[in-house]
Amino acid sequence: MGFDDFNLISLYLAAVTRCKYAWGKFCQLLPLLTNRHLPLLTRGRVYSTCVRSMMLHASETWAVASDTLNRLRHNVCAMIRWICNVKAKDEVSSDALLAKLGIQDVDKLLRTSSMRWLGHVGCSTNWIARVRKIEVVAQKRHGRPKKTWEEVAKNDRAKLDLDYTVAQNRSELRGCL
Repeated sequence: MGFDDFNLISLYLAAVTRCKYAWGKFCQLLPLLTNRHLPLLTRGRVYSTCVRSMMLHASETWAVASDTLNRLRHNVCAMIRWICNVKAKDEVSSDALLAKLGIQDVDKLLRTSSMRWLGHVGCSTNWIARVRKIEVVAQKRHGRPKKTWEEVAKNDRAKLDLDYTVAQNRSELRGCL
């Protein structure tokens, strides 16, 4: 097993562990999150602050693979359907439920946190900047190489139509996100 395989497995295990902890916190807060006397926006704020923040803790440094992103999406959808008391057979879209709760989609939240981390790393002049420039020598494999965090950040910048200089200016970056 090479370094890339270990990195991919550790990222997947980190996401699985985060989802388990988030479900634990969700179950603790279930009486509050499913209370019909509280408005949906309030329940959405509680969910976002207590549960989703636990699920996405330290995710700004992840080079998120599609299976990891799908796992996060699936868990978020299951939780928001439970909060809104909507069954899968009711055919209500997850985007509509997210809008009712007043919270952002996981994709956008991961992209935003990744760009904030990029701004932090881009402004760094200490060991973080030196570590980013290290080239790991390894045997070439068949097929496409594993996606790096730099590639994910580059794709996120392209999706948000940001250039690298904006990512280094924190105040300008916050305005764009």
